[in-house]
Amino acid sequence: MVKGAANSTALNSDHTSTPAQTPIGWRDSPSHYGRISRALHWLTAALVTLQFTVLLAWGGMGENAITLFLAGIGPHGSLGFMLLIMTLARLGWACVNRKQRPPQLGHMARLVHITFYALLLWLPAFAILRQYGRGGALRFYGMELLPEADRNITWMIAPADLLHGPLSWLLCGLVIGHIAMALIHRFWIKDKVLARMVGGSGR
Repeated sequence: MVKGAANSTALNSDHTSTPAQTPIGWRDSPSHYGRISRALHWLTAALVTLQFTVLLAWGGMGENAITLFLAGIGPHGSLGFMLLIMTLARLGWACVNRKQRPPQLGHMARLVHITFYALLLWLPAFAILRQYGRGGALRFYGMELLPEADRNITWMIAPADLLHGPLSWLLCGLVIGHIAMALIHRFWIKDKVLARMVGGSGR
């Protein structure tokens, strides 16, 4: 009888010592990002990756069957337009969840994230402005959003001509650094920072 009670106590102890797993909800929480934040994050990552893949492929191989195929999947202007919409959606959702999101790790991480958002807004917005200032048609996967026009508005063209290239490579460098830091946190520091965006919601 005593042995049975001891076994029962041990089983209950094992059960209660296991961290409770709560399902990941749509909204964020202080311990993890919710489904919508995760979807927006990984869609943005996929768009940025495709954008740079197309650019690097064209720069390295020129025009061939592979680069034409990639450009067909991800036209530069269309991807930029989607990144602009995605970033605005992320900012809006971050405002909705601002009081219940996981805390930033420090001032540097906060600065990097602000720079990410600024670049993801600036780069496509000023490229679209340049296209409009030159009178070129704005198209999204072949669908004409704005027809061609006869104009040349210098102040709309100059900022993107001057900064679009350098800031694009700054974005690329930040992406590489972001991935590197996520892996460092996972495999060296061994904390749960990466799990906020990719793991479950166990505490």
